[in-house]
Amino acid sequence: MSLGCPEQGHQVASTPPRGTNAATEAPSGPAVDNSTARGRHPGHDVAMHPIIRAALDAGRGTATGSDLLRRGASRRDVERAVGAGDLVRVRRNALVDGERWRETKPWHRHDLRARAVARALGNEPPLVLTHHSALAVRGIEVHGVDDRVHVARIGSGRGRTDTGLASHRPLDASITATHQGLLTVTPAVACVQVASHFGGEAGLVSADHALHQEVMTRADLDGAMAALEPWRWSREPAKMLALADGSAESGAESRTRWALRTLGLRLPTPQVEIFDSRGDFVARVDFLYEDMKLVIEVDGRKKYEKAQDVWDEKLREDRLRALGYVIVRLTWADLDDLAVVRGKVLRGVALAA
Repeated sequence: MSLGCPEQGHQVASTPPRGTNAATEAPSGPAVDNSTARGRHPGHDVAMHPIIRAALDAGRGTATGSDLLRRGASRRDVERAVGAGDLVRVRRNALVDGERWRETKPWHRHDLRARAVARALGNEPPLVLTHHSALAVRGIEVHGVDDRVHVARIGSGRGRTDTGLASHRPLDASITATHQGLLTVTPAVACVQVASHFGGEAGLVSADHALHQEVMTRADLDGAMAALEPWRWSREPAKMLALADGSAESGAESRTRWALRTLGLRLPTPQVEIFDSRGDFVARVDFLYEDMKLVIEVDGRKKYEKAQDVWDEKLREDRLRALGYVIVRLTWADLDDLAVVRGKVLRGVALAA
């Protein structure tokens, strides 16, 4: 059996799924992140200052130092909250709820960071979140990007970059949309921007998720490509567009599709339900090469969080093997090394032959 890549454009059918002051300034140098930080100091059981709590609630877990001062908190109140871990300063004048920050997975913290920085930068002229910052605040998965908050202004301003902020050239209001009070580029435009600046794989993870969640359509992606004309400086958005279809149910599955296509292998069918000879349901697998009975399963960043999950998965795989299926399991770390992916898949092919 062959895993040779089909002709360009071939689509594999899928089944449907799933002014400096202590309150507003950070020290010079990289943006201060006191998050990794610390929680409350041992023995610190003083409740958060009510003004700070109210500001964080109003700002969806974010606040600015200047806003806290206007509300009546003192600079000492703010610094005490930072020192206690109640607040995390992610950039000058940009603060987030410390407890919420610590409870958020590192790869999901960009949402809080982007919201806080956008509030701190102000809105004159109108500020727009771009790239993965625009995606993170909409709950769209991001991968392979940087920690900087990416922004642009409408109509005026100039691009500049520092350790925590990437400010891009002015853009047109026609490619923006409002989400929860924040002005962002549209999800489709953001996906194209991510692919242009961070590569097609990064763009695909976000594009697949946005399509799967019906946040955008393929037509939206086509429109974003036409508006931005990214092919003038990068081929990566076109590569992303060739694969983006929303069939992936996780970033790991999007990365797997990207890896297989990059290796020149044909794509398996995603999200396939398998039944035994009696018609009883056995499993729903991530990917299947039907002609070889070769299953590819992908472990994302948090697929199995309990010991019972691991045991249940073992029983599930035992039932699949009893039906003659060969199983290749890829991990998130495997997907960082195409040679590892190739080796595992080809070993699976040999076993299935």
